[in-house]
Amino acid sequence: MSGSPEGIYEPGIVDPKTPLPKYTSPYWHIAPHKHANHQSPWPKDTVDVVIIGSGISGMSLARTLTTKNPRLSVVLVDARQLCAGATGRNGGHIKTMTFAMWEERKRIFGIEEAIRISLFEDSHLEATHAAMKENAIDADLVLTEGIEAYYDQAVFDRAVKALEDMRAHIPQLAAKHKVYNNSASLQEMKLSPRCIGAIGIAAASVWPYKWITGVLGKLIDAGKLNVQTHTTVTAIEDEDSDFAVVHTNRGTINARNVIHAQNAWVGHLLPELRPFVSPVRVNVVHYGALTNDKNASASSKSPLGLDSKYSLWLRYGEKDYDYVIQRKDGGLVVGRACTGRKTTSDDSTTDLPPMQHLRGFAEETLTTAPPGCSSHVDRTWSGIVAFTQDGVPFAGRLPFPGRKHQWVCGAFHATGMIKSFRTSQNVAAMVLGEEVSEDFPKSMLITKERINGLRRSLDVGGYPIHVQKAKL
Repeated sequence: MSGSPEGIYEPGIVDPKTPLPKYTSPYWHIAPHKHANHQSPWPKDTVDVVIIGSGISGMSLARTLTTKNPRLSVVLVDARQLCAGATGRNGGHIKTMTFAMWEERKRIFGIEEAIRISLFEDSHLEATHAAMKENAIDADLVLTEGIEAYYDQAVFDRAVKALEDMRAHIPQLAAKHKVYNNSASLQEMKLSPRCIGAIGIAAASVWPYKWITGVLGKLIDAGKLNVQTHTTVTAIEDEDSDFAVVHTNRGTINARNVIHAQNAWVGHLLPELRPFVSPVRVNVVHYGALTNDKNASASSKSPLGLDSKYSLWLRYGEKDYDYVIQRKDGGLVVGRACTGRKTTSDDSTTDLPPMQHLRGFAEETLTTAPPGCSSHVDRTWSGIVAFTQDGVPFAGRLPFPGRKHQWVCGAFHATGMIKSFRTSQNVAAMVLGEEVSEDFPKSMLITKERINGLRRSLDVGGYPIHVQKAKL
């Protein structure tokens, strides 16, 4: 599959298999949580829910289910330690780019659903911030102005035009954006003369691993969640009975509901989804701070001279961009580098062209990057993200034969920070037999109609143009 509207990568339908036991070590894991390798007593009786995956989705599912019904028996399994997949190796950037996807979403789903998706994504900054406060989790969240900086005039012009169209259809969201096209403003953001213009919106930087493991750790300590790390699911037997049998490398678990929340790896246990989900390797680097002086400003500690009040999305082309997160401690996280990406689930290595790019991008795109600043790169890693054929995740009960007790919540397009938390809350509601929220995008539901449309799109070599009509 290579038709996703949200990525540049080589074509190919691949079996992601299971997560590798050895993988590149992300910066976020420098201080492992005390429960990183936790294994609760093995469940002997049939449980209500098994969640596969311990990233944002797995955490949000567990958090929602145990909050709504404390009597539920919930087991979370992961092939690795806690939060070692995509969430534990992302950039820690909570920022929408709705205007960049606006025209494509209108074309694929129609105006009403494009509005719904845009508003749903925008709601995630407030929702995640509120959740951290509610659970008293210190995840280094810093509110920023998220700057989408453009280095191509035609791409910038199209973005501004899309934003103007949004003002006609969704003014409350469009009003949150600010367009910068004067050199003084761009220079204040430390953007080089190559930058054509920028669009800003409220955003945030965060330490995602601290958030996920903080919530899961509290659920473990309270006895509300059974966690089995280093437990690889090898197969799911789901015949016409009252439960599914989850087979793992450490034994079996009988479950009334199984939720696939392993993002890019969903295609292995669910070959029905494999043609529509591409696992793609992305690359990330961390620049170490110039000094450990806590009294120094972020910009004086930054190897690139940046201020932590901004988080950057550097857009070189329509689908070619990087993100730059200047943290208050002076360190930076830079990633994505769309060119040179591989369709693979192997995160045990990085890619040469993207790594070259991430070490050298700053001297061309910023005004404050000194020569040789790449010498401050002290950590490099990769992560596996998932792209779907129609550009939105999969959520809901599986519509396939032999999947009676199974659900999916995954494939979040490398922008899980603005999709996965609330999507998981809604999938948890479905599992409990409740109504989903009124603002939940219908296009994210996995239905027979959607799957049939995706199959047809493969036959014609592109992504589908349709309006999802599935009922909630």
